[in-house]
Amino acid sequence: MKKRIVSVLLCATLLCGLSTGCGNQDPGQDGTDSTQEQTKESGSQEADSGESAGEGEDAAKLPPEDFDPRTAGLSDIFPLEEPITLTYLIRQNDAMAATMETYADVEFLKRMEELTNVHIEWNHNTSDEAFALMISSKEYPDLINWPLMNVAGGPGALIEDGVIMDLTELIPQYAPNYYAWLQNNPEQDMASRLDDGTLFSMGCHLGNWETMKIEKTYILGPQIRQDWLDNLNLKMPTTTDELYDVLVAFKENDCNGNGDPDDEIPYVIAGGDKRLAETMYSLAECFGTTNDFCMNGDEIVFGPITDNYKEFLTYMNRLYTEGLINSDFAVNEDSFNLILQDQGGFTIDAMNSGVVAAHDLLKSQDETYNYVSGPWLTGPDGQQVGRRRGDSGGRMTAISTTCKYPEIALAWLDYAYSYAGSQNATFGIEGESYDVVDGYPTIKEEVKTANEAWNVEENLCRWMVGSINYPCIRDIRFYEQMNLVEDYQKDIQKNWGPQTEELGITMAPAMMTAEESSDYSDIMADIKTYVNESSLKFITGQLNLEGDWDSYVANIEKMNIGKAKELRDAALARFNNRK
Repeated sequence: MKKRIVSVLLCATLLCGLSTGCGNQDPGQDGTDSTQEQTKESGSQEADSGESAGEGEDAAKLPPEDFDPRTAGLSDIFPLEEPITLTYLIRQNDAMAATMETYADVEFLKRMEELTNVHIEWNHNTSDEAFALMISSKEYPDLINWPLMNVAGGPGALIEDGVIMDLTELIPQYAPNYYAWLQNNPEQDMASRLDDGTLFSMGCHLGNWETMKIEKTYILGPQIRQDWLDNLNLKMPTTTDELYDVLVAFKENDCNGNGDPDDEIPYVIAGGDKRLAETMYSLAECFGTTNDFCMNGDEIVFGPITDNYKEFLTYMNRLYTEGLINSDFAVNEDSFNLILQDQGGFTIDAMNSGVVAAHDLLKSQDETYNYVSGPWLTGPDGQQVGRRRGDSGGRMTAISTTCKYPEIALAWLDYAYSYAGSQNATFGIEGESYDVVDGYPTIKEEVKTANEAWNVEENLCRWMVGSINYPCIRDIRFYEQMNLVEDYQKDIQKNWGPQTEELGITMAPAMMTAEESSDYSDIMADIKTYVNESSLKFITGQLNLEGDWDSYVANIEKMNIGKAKELRDAALARFNNRK
């Protein structure tokens, strides 16, 4: 009975709150006002009527047309008269793991419990094995934050199998702030839905509150020792041919000046599927392809069997044969340390954990060291990447089917998509971790260095979730003041943006049906393993690019790559019909 009363109370009070177009605007207060008390009283009366939330004509109620997240705040249902507990599975950011046991120690999330009377039990055991065990046990947490697109069968399969809820009707009504952002960003709205229009999760997005637009930044790209270039009177490489010449120069000279002419690693590549994709396979795009399905004009092609991919492998084989990349590249997942140890000259890596971290660390060792971003390279056919933008990564929060209070869970999550909630999520607590200076939320300098044993991110994450992939609108002003301060940081976005028109090889975010995704996964599991193993063998010379290439392609065709392409084609056709 308690569940029913709380659910009814939510429905009544939230609808009343939506009719006014705003909730609590000051997150620093106790979360109550006269309007809230009135709606709570109204909710109690409605509860006596016995009508269940989500039933009747209001089940798919949309926010009022004048609803604006910039003036909205915490839903008027909060704080709940009786406390409830929600369980939340979410990966713990590395910086947070270094400073706290769970997200319960984050000041923003502590304040959320005070404001809402919702207690969160955090579960950070997010290994693939733990996730698989959770699915098989059918014992789900209330909220699941996971790269849902990577699950076998995708989100559609999780809905069909009764793991997560279809949120299509619930989100507009109980998460109006999030819904408003989707409506103001049609491209993101389309990417957030299944082909049939189903909404299933809430994600993290970098947002501009002035324009109500979701922003995207360039998050991966080339990076290089500018001081090595300067010492050798070399220009920044802008083509793959120029990069080769620079790598040869790095190898033939004692660039780090330690007297050992053989300890420099011109191009550092990290092993493991994810790191290889970032540090090496991303270079394939300069050759007009990828190591997966991609676009060739309007046609979907499987990159690893194209002549472009063969050309990429030929280039990498040359680098490997001439000792221009680390010989253990296929297995050494920690090879980025070669950059930090003044041995590596060039790589392709992330922004914050790559070029920014290395630049600052190297500068702390020797002020003459200068590690900076470089432009995406133009390949032999004039291809140039410059299009690897991102805003949130692949993790999204869904509501499980075993959640007793899905409406409350959505309303709780939705606060971080209102302006007030976004400020708290992004910057922490006003007056404590940040001040508003001339209308600009500004993180306090003393907060960044509060604990000398921690780096800046580790200090900040005690207050906020703005620097991690947590479901919210991350205010772009956090990014501006943390990532666009020094000239070399500003140059990152210039260098990693498109120098020519953006490539047409990027796949649209077309989703397969659960059945298609299952069939596709069955086909591609062996193919991907074969492609990865063969690619490494071609690079290291265990397979000959001239003598073995045709049989390699034939083997992939025998493994039913044609059927996989048909499934991709069908998904893309449906996606295009939605436009």
